[in-house]
Amino acid sequence: MSDNAKPRGPSARITAITSGKGGVGKTFVAANLAAALAQRGERVLVLDADLGLANLDVVLNLFPKITLHDVFTGKHTLEEAIVPVAGGFSVLLAGSGMVEYSRLTAEVRDLLLATVEAVKPRFDRVLLDTGAGISDVVLYTISLADDVLVVTTPEPTALTDAYATIKVLATTQARRALQLVVNQV
Repeated sequence: MSDNAKPRGPSARITAITSGKGGVGKTFVAANLAAALAQRGERVLVLDADLGLANLDVVLNLFPKITLHDVFTGKHTLEEAIVPVAGGFSVLLAGSGMVEYSRLTAEVRDLLLATVEAVKPRFDRVLLDTGAGISDVVLYTISLADDVLVVTTPEPTALTDAYATIKVLATTQARRALQLVVNQV
């Protein structure tokens, strides 16, 4: 049986792609990792989990008509919001400038969890492109993941913030195995 013909598992592997500092290329890494995994034959979804300041659409040169906000508010279905892109993977885009998603309320937590649970059976891999930093929304999003990829650059502030993020994940989520990408080297 070839790799592409192997039976699909019941649920996707969830990877959170995060950073301590903005501007280190986290979304760029998420998009390129998705394309590489899709090229290997995996069904991949990138969920823009930077709920208030999303920019996956900008990186991919997309102009979304339907976003995660529309799903959360019941204006559109999840199926309508998932968009296939040229790299062979799918995206679920979030809106930008959505202050209501900047804090982890019980409603935001429940909506995000329900969305992740709903997409897991449909894909082999779900990449959660989180916001930067250690806000409660970012930490909750990371808690939904099986794996964590921390993206940084070789500049001192980015490295310091990546280290702080790793320390917080180790202490608050008992994460012992993390992956690190030093971008722009």
